This record gives sequence, structure tokens and C-alpha cells, in this order.
Amino acid sequence: MKLPYFLFLSAGLLVFVACQNNPEPAAAPAAENGAVADVEAIAKSLLGTWETVEVDVLFHSYENRDTSFRQTIREADWGQVFGVKPARTEFTADGKHKRTHRMENGSVADITNGVWKVKSTDSLLVIEPNKTLYYAHEMKGDQLILTGFVDYDYDGEADDEYRSVMRLVSRTQ
Repeated sequence: MKLPYFLFLSAGLLVFVACQNNPEPAAAPAAENGAVADVEAIAKSLLGTWETVEVDVLFHSYENRDTSFRQTIREADWGQVFGVKPARTEFTADGKHKRTHRMENGSVADITNGVWKVKSTDSLLVIEPNKTLYYAHEMKGDQLILTGFVDYDYDGEADDEYRSVMRLVSRTQ
């Protein structure tokens, strides 16, 4: 008779101890804290206005055909070939971004607004009207390099290999 009573008390004590609230939350591992700090530092380094210097896109199914096509736009091409200025993208501290496309004469051709967030030390999330984009990002001095798979040819498939090089024009806080 004493053994079942002892087991009952032991089980009750175990449940009581296990269910108590821990008054101090567990600290995040040092590596996790470092990753958060890195993400915050990357996000801060993106704040400002960036000019698209170069775009390189490899279309794997160009115009929904079983063919590949590569388009490379270099800095000089914007005005000489396309008659436009390089697009400028402003990343703000409130997580918003605005990309402005201008004609060569300076008039505004298009403005795209969206939101952005650094998801990890190598992943940037950009949400624009009707599309969500994930880019790998790399900072090299005053250059930002974005790479990823996007639907650049608007065929409904995010299968186009995209690479963009942007240059820092002005820094904001």
C-alpha cells in the first residue's frame, strides 16, 4: 500500500515542479545573438538611395519557349540604348522602399513602392505590388549585389536568374 502512495506523491511532485514558471527567460545562445546583430547591421547599411548600375538576367524559358536568352544592361546602356537613367531605389528605416525610373530628360517614368526586410545574413525580402521577391545580397564597399530567381519576363514562372549591381548614391539614417 505504501508503494502506490509513494508513486502518486512522486508523480504529483514531478508535475508540480515541471509546471512552475521559470521567472527568468532563457537567454538566446551567443551565436543567435550575433546573427541578430549582423542582420541589424546589414539592414542599417542598406539605408539610403541606391542606383542600379548593371542588370544581368538569364531567361530559361524566354517567351514561354524552350529557349534561353540573356540580357545584360551595363551602366552606359541605360541612356544610350534604352533612353533612361538608371533606376534609383531608396531603402528607409521604416522598412519601406521606393524605386524611381526616370527618362533621360529627368521626367519620372515609373515609381514602385514596397517594403523590405533583411531576413538573414544572406537573404533580403522585397515585397512590391503583386510580387514577393527573395534575393541573396552581398555588400562590397559602396556596391550592393542582389541575386535570385525572379519572373523577369512575366511568364508566371520565377525561373529567370537575376543579378543586379547597385551603387550607393546617398546614405540616410
